[in-house]
Amino acid sequence: MMYMLMQQTRRNLKIFLKDKANIFFSLLSPLIVLALYVLFLGRTQTESMMEALTQMGLASAASEKAVQAFCDSWMLVGCLSCACVTVPMCACGSIIQDKKRGIAADLLASPIPKWMPSAAYFLSVLAAGLAIAGAVLVIGFVWLAASGSWYLSFLDVLGCIGVLILSVLSSSTLLILVVSFLRSEGAFTGLNVIVGTVIGFFIGAYMPITFFPKGIQYFTLFIPGSYSAGLFRNFGMGGALENISKNVSPQFAEALSRDFSFTFDFFGAEIFPAGMAVILAATVLLFGAANLAAIAVRARRAK
Repeated sequence: MMYMLMQQTRRNLKIFLKDKANIFFSLLSPLIVLALYVLFLGRTQTESMMEALTQMGLASAASEKAVQAFCDSWMLVGCLSCACVTVPMCACGSIIQDKKRGIAADLLASPIPKWMPSAAYFLSVLAAGLAIAGAVLVIGFVWLAASGSWYLSFLDVLGCIGVLILSVLSSSTLLILVVSFLRSEGAFTGLNVIVGTVIGFFIGAYMPITFFPKGIQYFTLFIPGSYSAGLFRNFGMGGALENISKNVSPQFAEALSRDFSFTFDFFGAEIFPAGMAVILAATVLLFGAANLAAIAVRARRAK
């Protein structure tokens, strides 16, 4: 039975990996973050921070390097946070393709456990998300080291890996549940475009969410990806922030921590990284249970 499950998972994964255009679009949102950062966001952020430091009388070559490292880390966090959502989203395309071709109905009618096709879809989406988002993480680490912006400790690296796994798990369980209710490729494409377009804004990849109106800030707290981004900030940007605190100004570092949402204000209650991790893990359990319920309903209808 496990062999059959692995074969179905492998088949779904190969369908995703063979479609080079689908892989490109799964990385489109992270690429947009990178392009915006290279073209103007990075320069704008660095210049605004250096202007503030100049007014404080703290501007120097060392402070500019520290600020640049902080901004570089912010870009990496944005790319990672987006990839953990958009890659599983595109990997769900095999579910829609099988429905359109009648393969999903054939699997339900075949003499295999009714839960197996759904489990194979989940494992393939999870594997695709971990592999490609993991590659983005490795490339980001290499880039930070090569550019002189590396301020991560060994625990920070482990933390980023753990957050990546938890983030892909959360987005995979949610997106598979949503996509299971779609019937056409047009609906899936529309959803894919919407998710890929807005996710960068709502999780603070393009600009800090503190720049948004209060109502939008509170809305983002109901998006699981926001907690992924918050955890990535604490692990991926924490070292650069600590460097600014030690070598530039503790007050300036505290302001950056507040502006870049290292913690969240949930209607007056402050959510720290431990709380973010608990909430993200809870979404995995919640959406996982919802998927199991949906599988049970479909199996009952098939009978």
